Amino acid sequence: MKRRFLLSFLALFPLLNYAQDIHFSQFNRSYLNLNPALCGSFNGDYRLNGNFRNQWSSISEPYQTISIAADAKALIKKVPQLNFGLLFYNDKAGVGDLQSSSFLFNLSYFKALNIDSSLTLKVGLQAGINNRSINYNAFSFDNQFQGGQYNGQLGSGENFSNNSLTNLALNTGLSLEYLMDTRREIELGVAFFNLNQAEQSFNEEAEPLDMRTTFFIEAEQYLSEKFDILPSILYSMQGDYREMLIGTNFRYYLSSSSYYKRNLYLGVWWRPEDAIIPAVGLDYNQWHFGFSYDINISSLQVASNQRGGPEVSITYIFSRYNPIIKKFKRCPKFL
Repeated sequence: MKRRFLLSFLALFPLLNYAQDIHFSQFNRSYLNLNPALCGSFNGDYRLNGNFRNQWSSISEPYQTISIAADAKALIKKVPQLNFGLLFYNDKAGVGDLQSSSFLFNLSYFKALNIDSSLTLKVGLQAGINNRSINYNAFSFDNQFQGGQYNGQLGSGENFSNNSLTNLALNTGLSLEYLMDTRREIELGVAFFNLNQAEQSFNEEAEPLDMRTTFFIEAEQYLSEKFDILPSILYSMQGDYREMLIGTNFRYYLSSSSYYKRNLYLGVWWRPEDAIIPAVGLDYNQWHFGFSYDINISSLQVASNQRGGPEVSITYIFSRYNPIIKKFKRCPKFL
């Protein structure tokens, strides 16, 4: 394989040799990507959730990740503890458009562990397909240079056997939620992704995708009539790769009306040896909007100038109208 081809592949080398899953800095606003057990874990009947991340555009071709999810609670009336969801995501990395796309079906089951349902065990399962592809035409090779000039019409002289592969994706998780009151709660969970460790290699060499194990803790704590604090921690392991995120949001209640929800969020997270992540958010009735930005503090900051990448999250929750029907006896007829 030619020298120019190898140089072109340097940016993708970690991904090709140690394939990793997607990740979001706003992990607590990407529910089905965080843990399959969180499917249906919200106040309402239906939830739509979207996330977009753009990273390293200041250095080279950006790494872009988009995720769209939908989940519903208690669709089967006879089994109200059962929840359903769908998740799609696409991740594109580097010059060669190395892409990973998944379409997953999510199922979760909630079980109250005490009489007042303040302690709940949640179990979830995700299953679907994942497709991985690369565009070899985006690279340049020695055979395509003549007289020091690049000519993309010339053949590369390379023989690639495969540029796409599709595999089964299988994930599972569980969490435990404890509600102390309306403004105090804590939840912790663990999830296991890539249980089947599907092959990721585009050639004949064996390269299974490492299983990823993710732990999270989230809490809400009342501070005053207008303020809550929402700390959270994420720790993820996949092969030789480790990620930890620790930080908090502060929530300010702009409106205390039960009909109009207006809350403002301000927070900061820290990914050790990588980034500091300031974040803002807004609740507007059934909508939640979040924005964060990774400020790079690793050794890469020499090239990135401390610029990592922006990230956006949007969530919409809505509820069915359930009218209250009261039955009355008819007045007796008198002769």
